[in-house]
Amino acid sequence: MNAVLPNKREISLDQYPRADILRAFNDRLMPQFSTTCEVDVTGIKRCCALSGESFFIAMSYAVSRAINAVAAMRHRVINGTLFEFERVDPGYTVAREGDLFSFCDSAYDADFIRYRNQVMASMESVKTSPDLSVTEKHHMFFITSIPWFSFTAFTHPYDPIYGYIPVITLGKFTARAESVFMPVAIQVHHGVVDGVHVGRFYAALGTLSEQTDTWMRDR
Repeated sequence: MNAVLPNKREISLDQYPRADILRAFNDRLMPQFSTTCEVDVTGIKRCCALSGESFFIAMSYAVSRAINAVAAMRHRVINGTLFEFERVDPGYTVAREGDLFSFCDSAYDADFIRYRNQVMASMESVKTSPDLSVTEKHHMFFITSIPWFSFTAFTHPYDPIYGYIPVITLGKFTARAESVFMPVAIQVHHGVVDGVHVGRFYAALGTLSEQTDTWMRDR
């Protein structure tokens, strides 16, 4: 993927309301917290069934848009300095033969069609040329899909270098009555993200599912 990296601006801790909280959690052995919420994805599932779009790609778009809508999710500490990125881009794991996987870096685009097209191209590329490299990823967040089972909690390994990057996990969806639900876990750094920010992420994701027909269409 050759997308232009997003710009970032430095945030002075003298002007940062959470400076004391950030300092407190930076010294913790495990400064992250994670939670799982069951999200109603009926709208996304329905629109994908009608249009033939990939459910994962549509879901990843909604997650990407919801993450970018919450400024705290775009905050990163890099070499001791706090930054806010103008946007953050999703990275995924893509299944390969033999129960293996590859990393797949992508770019967020508010236009679903453009987003879908470049994600499809990126996924096809890593299937033939797998990527397990660790490059500059501060401008990213990660999405992993666990479609084989549902869950009520999920945690990921902690990497201090990229500890400020949110990690989203999508589980197996379940149909109940006329609705479809999916467990969506999120792991974040408590120095820059609180429960209120996670709540805003889930609220945005739910709204995007309710309004899928407004963004999953050709423009």
